[in-house]
This record gives sequence, structure tokens and C-alpha cells, in this order.
Amino acid sequence: MWTLTKRVLPHHTDYAGVMWHGAYVQWLEEARVEALQAAGLGYAAMTAMGVDMPVVTLHLDYLHPLRHGDEVSVESYCAGQQGVRWPWASRFVCRDMVVAEAMVNLVMVREGRLLRRVPAQLQEVMDQLVSQDL
Repeated sequence: MWTLTKRVLPHHTDYAGVMWHGAYVQWLEEARVEALQAAGLGYAAMTAMGVDMPVVTLHLDYLHPLRHGDEVSVESYCAGQQGVRWPWASRFVCRDMVVAEAMVNLVMVREGRLLRRVPAQLQEVMDQLVSQDL
């Protein structure tokens, strides 16, 4: 599992000081990009190979509100390729309580075409992510 630690800042919140829903999505992407980097492949290197991983589905359950100043751990796990999809499960934890849970499905594309076989260098990194051996 990959963990990203964040703090809710004023620009993450709405007028009432509650974290805005879009900030969750940004942190999910940041966690995925950082996990790839930790596994040995920066996102820039992946895009240099002509490969991108767009989100095709996103499900996010908000269980408890986050507020300005809260420290949050975004714990993410890559479940491994399922067909052409790469599912990522994440949970947001604050003060030992799960405050949100997310499931994001990505696909790999090159030049706008869906990749059914992943380039070898990228497959090694994804296998490492799945084995959680970061």
C-alpha cells in the first residue's frame, strides 16, 4: 500500500471550511503518480514512452467531512490489471478513522488507442506496485 500524507489547507475547502470534493480527486491522482515514481517510473518517463493512463471510472464515498487543518493519509493500493483496466483502491484516514473510500479504474492508451499488452518496462513497474514491494 502506498501512503501519501496531506494537510487540508484553505484552498482545499469550501466557504464553510469543509474539504471540497474535487480536492479528494486531486489527491487520488497525486498518490498514483507518487506510487509510480516510488516504483521507479516517473510519470514523465511513462508519457515519454507515449503511454497515458486516463481514468475511466471513479467511485468515491464520503463518510466523514474533512476540515481545514486536518492531517490526512491517503492509502492507495493497485489491485493489478483486470482485463484492460488497472483498478486502484484508496482510503482517506484522519485521526485513525476512515473518512472516505475510493475506487478508480484506469486504462493504458498510446496515441489514443487502448493497450491490451503493456510495454515491458511499464509492466515491471506495475507488477512491483501490485506486489506492494515499494
